[in-house]
Amino acid sequence: MLAKRIIPCLDVTLDEERGCVVKGVEFVNLRRAGDPVELAKRYNEEGADELVFLDITASHEGRRTMIDVIERTGEEVFIPMTVGGGIGSIDEIRQILRAGADKVTINTAAVKNPDLVDDASEIFGSQCIVVAIDCRRRFDDISGKEVVKLEDGRNAWYEVVIYGGRKPTGIDAVKW
Repeated sequence: MLAKRIIPCLDVTLDEERGCVVKGVEFVNLRRAGDPVELAKRYNEEGADELVFLDITASHEGRRTMIDVIERTGEEVFIPMTVGGGIGSIDEIRQILRAGADKVTINTAAVKNPDLVDDASEIFGSQCIVVAIDCRRRFDDISGKEVVKLEDGRNAWYEVVIYGGRKPTGIDAVKW
């Protein structure tokens, strides 16, 4: 029998310089859901196996991931932690790992600078580098795309989006 693993994902954004967990649909209409450290602590206490922190506005806002939130969480949580958002360099990855993350997830930078994934994997080990892909279902311009037939009979393809879902890339997620 397969073991079930519970891995909550906290979407975090900068709010009053301390971070705030938010909930939204397709990265818009965000609603505040609480303090990231307190929610992470609660998930830890309730038996989560791992935790994912995604700073969903860091790339769009052109800033780095909230290191202080990672450090404060690491002091309270004793399960593996994956952190992503605004990561664009080896130095930033190093800083996040030193702050307490076990793994980093790269999204926008994986599209803009694909060599970063290979370089980071060589330096830190492939076990701690995760590529996250945000994509949006599209119904237009399906020529040359990996088409998926939906239950309702329509054809669609999935486009990679970056900067927290704000910028389409034209990249077919399935082919990529």
